[in-house]
Amino acid sequence: MIARPSAIINRLAGDRASIVGYHRFLNNVKVCYHALMEGHYESVEKKVSGKDLICIQDTSEYMYEHHRGILKDGTLGEINDENLGIRVHPMLVLDAHDEFAYGFSSLEIVNRAGQTKDKHEREYKKLTIEEKESYRWIQASLNTKRLLHEARSLTIVADRESDIYQIWSRIPDEKTHLVIRTSLSRVFKTEQGEEIDPAEPKKRLGFIKLAIPANSEGTTKAREAHIELFVQKAWTRKPLSLKHSNDPLNVLLYVVVAKEVINGQQVQQKPIEWILLTDIETNTFQDAINIVSIYKSRWNIEQIFRLTKQKGFQLESSQLETGHAIENLIALVFIAAIRVFQMVKSRNDQQRPALDIFDEQEVTLLTRVNKGIEGKSEKSKNKNKSGSIAFIIWIIARLGDWKPEDKDPPGPITMLKGWIVLQNYIKVNRTLSG
Repeated sequence: MIARPSAIINRLAGDRASIVGYHRFLNNVKVCYHALMEGHYESVEKKVSGKDLICIQDTSEYMYEHHRGILKDGTLGEINDENLGIRVHPMLVLDAHDEFAYGFSSLEIVNRAGQTKDKHEREYKKLTIEEKESYRWIQASLNTKRLLHEARSLTIVADRESDIYQIWSRIPDEKTHLVIRTSLSRVFKTEQGEEIDPAEPKKRLGFIKLAIPANSEGTTKAREAHIELFVQKAWTRKPLSLKHSNDPLNVLLYVVVAKEVINGQQVQQKPIEWILLTDIETNTFQDAINIVSIYKSRWNIEQIFRLTKQKGFQLESSQLETGHAIENLIALVFIAAIRVFQMVKSRNDQQRPALDIFDEQEVTLLTRVNKGIEGKSEKSKNKNKSGSIAFIIWIIARLGDWKPEDKDPPGPITMLKGWIVLQNYIKVNRTLSG
């Protein structure tokens, strides 16, 4: 799939026989997305021994209502006001020091096919956490701890939906930590038992400048935000609904608040206001900066989702006929997307050899291509270290229509375009060689 980056089978396959083959494979009941991911998980596991890792989890919805006439009844569930769709929940693994993307440690897919009762009919509040869809946050964390057990440390990052008491009481240990944006749905108290509002901490530490990227919809431009940091220690108590569970009565957390400072002349529609919870001891200004930096890495997974959707692999345009086939295709697309994402994350890496990502044929061909795409001016030369990942990625970015004089560095969509051009070069090269 990485050779033909698309989730649309007619584009992915080269001929009629290949189209039929893809459909048979994806619809085969003996093939499931969990099995398709196993090889990828093994590859990630081998690379992370002794590493400090940031593991980012999130959920994204993929909508297929526009394919209702194509999909077989009962194979894909409904989400969001009776629209056909599916939820995908990956855990992305990054190196904590340079954010090199190793891949995924977990991929959960929520397909509500066959579920006819709503929350009230299922008495959702009476279900155990293991019976709820929200358990995916805990399940992905457990999967990650099990797979990456040889890593030196894991810091799991997630947004507000994951702020569940059981994730705090069950996941952290001596080498596994959490940084989560709070939903403010629980009671917080001081060690003395005084109730506190985590949104209004008393200890102000100082100010930092934070680079905020543009959002994927293009409605918010990239900017530098002035952020005020606060911190406080807080205890969160076990909810009454869990009174019969074995979870501890309370959990000690540190609250880090990052508030954007807006002066009188600024107009900012959505100023930054993050209320972050962590089990990592956080007392100093530098401690708080580190927590904010870790949480900010969550934007990486948004890039992955963007890459798999309309401007990238176009998963929502797959035109498959069953939910089972869509689930299998999602696994293949996420495995392929990480290759493109690796190129984005490593575009300035002068130390890692190109062969950490690319094969020998790709490196040889791209090195030859480099001479033809360099310009005459110094600015248009490939000044990266020969043989490094950065050297090869510069060439792929140029093939994707990026120019050295562009203000912004090449992003995932540019890399995907360049990768498609490279695959066409490889096909031509094979034809000429054969």
